[in-house]
Amino acid sequence: MKNKNRHLCVCNVEIGKRLCFGLILVLLCLPFTVEAAPTGRIAYALSGFNQKLGRLDYNLHMTTFTEDGDFKTTPLNQSGMYPAWGPKGDTLYFIRLAAAESHIFSIDINNPRKKTQITQISGTYRFLAVSPNGKKLAFNGWTREQQQQENQIWVLDIETGEMEAVTAIPHFGRTFFFYGITWAPNSKRLAFSLERPGGLEQLYLLDLETKEIEILTELNIDYYPVWSPDGQKILFRRWNREFDTMYTIDVETRVITPLFDVDKQTGMWTDWSFDGQSIIYSRWGAFYLYDLVAGKAEQLFEVDGGIFGISWWRHEILPVAPKHKLTTTWGDVKRTLR
Repeated sequence: MKNKNRHLCVCNVEIGKRLCFGLILVLLCLPFTVEAAPTGRIAYALSGFNQKLGRLDYNLHMTTFTEDGDFKTTPLNQSGMYPAWGPKGDTLYFIRLAAAESHIFSIDINNPRKKTQITQISGTYRFLAVSPNGKKLAFNGWTREQQQQENQIWVLDIETGEMEAVTAIPHFGRTFFFYGITWAPNSKRLAFSLERPGGLEQLYLLDLETKEIEILTELNIDYYPVWSPDGQKILFRRWNREFDTMYTIDVETRVITPLFDVDKQTGMWTDWSFDGQSIIYSRWGAFYLYDLVAGKAEQLFEVDGGIFGISWWRHEILPVAPKHKLTTTWGDVKRTLR
């Protein structure tokens, strides 16, 4: 009888071990997600009333995400559009329009009231982008000495101030407009959207060494491209009849992947996270973060005014849980938009 009880005890221990091991396997198989708050800082322009000018204008703002998942917003006291961070995050470039002409300026973020003029010739400039190596600026437009039909992409050397038209797209007497410019992470190529006859806006790749242009997408209305940090994909927006849709395209394979739909009338701007796992975007006067892995969007915060342009400087990734944020699946957001 004594040996029998001992045998039962041993069996119970073995069963207990197996149950624990099985429970561990079940837990390991369950989906596990670690939510992380955005880090670094974003710069953006807000439409609003400028007291000094006495009219509506675009004013630059900066929001810094803190390590505890909160954020702090600061007005930069500068009128400007198309903000773009330098790679170190201490310099912000932007385009300022005055008297129907524009210049490109920069500010030291530690002393934002003092600005430096970068362009030597004024003109009509749009869609500013800083090369990842911090040496050059890309934008489109025409100088005060040119006609509107001569709208091209320019690259400016920040150190010398010299600017060169890197495209020579024939206009045939008609102005063609660009809708977004973005640098490859190696600073050797540009992707851009260009309006073509027939109402199409297609994505193109430009090799800055050879000046060769390659078609990236065709037969659609695609615009606002943003190159991913790893250089493999480009995020862009495609026009649809009812809703516009955010897509990514693989630069090498040309595989196009839909992400989510967005209200057609929404003034929407986007940028990638440092690790390429999420996208920050605007919808009217609110910022959202879209998790590419989970397929979820969370509202970050709202601002007073319409958002115009987003540039996200990311210094590191911190695994911090977000605070006071609305997290939902994109399906719920889409149903709300309808």
